[in-house]
Amino acid sequence: MGAMSAELETPPMKKVNPYDQQAYTWEELCEKYQTTYGPEGIKDFWEKRMTVVRLRLLENATDEQRSDKDFVLRSVRQRGSELRFASEAMQRDRDVVLAAVTQDWTAIEYMHSDLGADREVILEALKGDWEAITFATEEVRADPDVAMAALQTSVLTLEHLKGDSIGSDPSFRPALVASATRDCPKMDNVPEALRGDREIMLGVVKQSPKLLRFAAKTLWEDHGFAVEVVTKDWTNLDYAPPAVAKDNELISLALEQSVYALRFAPPEWLADRAVILAAVRRSPAALKYADKALLADPELMLEAVRQDIGQLRLAGPALCADKAFMLEAVRCRGEALQFAAPALRGDRDVVLAAVAQYGHALEHAVEDLHGDREVVIAAVRQDKRALVFASRALRSDEEVLAACRGQPTTGET
Repeated sequence: MGAMSAELETPPMKKVNPYDQQAYTWEELCEKYQTTYGPEGIKDFWEKRMTVVRLRLLENATDEQRSDKDFVLRSVRQRGSELRFASEAMQRDRDVVLAAVTQDWTAIEYMHSDLGADREVILEALKGDWEAITFATEEVRADPDVAMAALQTSVLTLEHLKGDSIGSDPSFRPALVASATRDCPKMDNVPEALRGDREIMLGVVKQSPKLLRFAAKTLWEDHGFAVEVVTKDWTNLDYAPPAVAKDNELISLALEQSVYALRFAPPEWLADRAVILAAVRRSPAALKYADKALLADPELMLEAVRQDIGQLRLAGPALCADKAFMLEAVRCRGEALQFAAPALRGDRDVVLAAVAQYGHALEHAVEDLHGDREVVIAAVRQDKRALVFASRALRSDEEVLAACRGQPTTGET
């Protein structure tokens, strides 16, 4: 056997040169480029530019070599998947298979099925990937140590494990929760068996809220669970079953976090002036959820306008034609004039109030008022750049220009 082993020495590693497509050992490469590159250049070329030649130790071996344990061991220690070319006796050999799966867990595919009952072989392969559990016998899958190792590798092993204690044994809970919390967000999925597990789903959701879409309906029916996830993030209500999403307590919890939660509110809440007014005071965006009847409410609309002038787009025609309302609106935000009814954009009182607050509101006044000296002076006093909206005649008017310079005009001295 010693003589045979001496004849079966593994050849040294070779790599392919991308320039000439030839395979070289390290020594051969150094000899080829010794006068072209320095030692560091050759080393960098070997490590970063050249690709390893795939060893075909057993693939090209004789039947005698494929049955020689020493030769096979040396082969699989370099390339575990070489086990596929070993003799059946070697594929049954525990030492050979252990060496192979240690080097490359995928070699487990080529071992004899009898070794699926070998606990150590399965444990070694599990260090490489969770799928190794699929090659184990039912007895090995039921082994607590194997089950624990499998769970620590991936939560996906759960469906392949055997034994009722896996899900209920307290000793498995930490590994199960940790595995699910780690793996489910990466998979963007939650195994069916875990979707009704409160502790696991809470851990998973902490990492990726969107995984709530996999939560079992029975879990959502646990009011405590629903309160906990909605309290954590109101948008989690998006994943609740329709009946749960209509729960008033959950909607209230969501509204405490964001007015956008009004999209879950029932119609009677959206028609409730107190509810909408409180929401608008927090954010004018709440107005878009309000019942249409409330869009004619002056106080409600003014509250929104103080924060966002664009909310006047939602106001009804009657409100935009109401002089008292528009006077209040332009005093808050002069640019509100652009939303006023045409008649009010020609109303001198309204326009004066608007330009006094925001000179550029002159742009939205009717053409006649662009030639009104008092209106134009009020506008340029607020912002001299509003002069561009004055009539041609007033752009060169001495009093208007004095107002632009911040000087007093006739009647002010």
